[in-house]
Amino acid sequence: WSNSATILSIISTVNETLGNLDRSKLQLLALSSAGVGAVLCYLTWRQSPKTIPVGDGWWGAGEKPLTEGKTIHRFVVTTSVEEIEDLQRRIDQTRFTIPLEDSRFNYGFNSNYLRRVVSYWRHQFDWEKQVKVINQYPHFKTKIEGIDVHFVHVRPVQKAGQTVLPLMMVYGWPGSFYEFYRIIPLLTKTDSDVVFEVICPSIPGYGYSEAPHKKGKSFNIYGTYG
Repeated sequence: WSNSATILSIISTVNETLGNLDRSKLQLLALSSAGVGAVLCYLTWRQSPKTIPVGDGWWGAGEKPLTEGKTIHRFVVTTSVEEIEDLQRRIDQTRFTIPLEDSRFNYGFNSNYLRRVVSYWRHQFDWEKQVKVINQYPHFKTKIEGIDVHFVHVRPVQKAGQTVLPLMMVYGWPGSFYEFYRIIPLLTKTDSDVVFEVICPSIPGYGYSEAPHKKGKSFNIYGTYG
């Protein structure tokens, strides 16, 4: 009863105070209250957790089927002699433009430096060695919303008392799953209390992942690992 009396007393005091204010002061008070409310709403919205929208998209060729396979199969990176010879032939046919004087890289990739890069790729790069380096970790492919998605999946070497946590690492543009190769051993082979099971996918259209066949930009690469 005492709490109810206190509340009624407060309401009575507020009403009396508002009754003594003129019209201009009431309008100012209303605007101030609205402003404070807007700020509080904005702060609440900023602090609310953000979620990634997961749609029911289809980015494969043709119409979406009634059911979609969820098979995950091993994938091995290979490079044939014919592919290397074709690449070298096309490299030999490259036509370079003359860069702007003293432009360095201010207007794009400097073609003088590009000649050095191309020469390295043509005459020094060891393709067979690099393929072995890439295949040191297990590779897989699976269908996600109609297209083939490639990913590297490395299971940890778990020791007694360690907790295994899944970790997906996705690179930005431009990039490649290969960016994570040096850090993978630090995550999957450790003496700490936590060890990680690492997944590194190739984003659609890059690496060994198939590019979408339809327009749009909300491909759900996270769906496979949810």
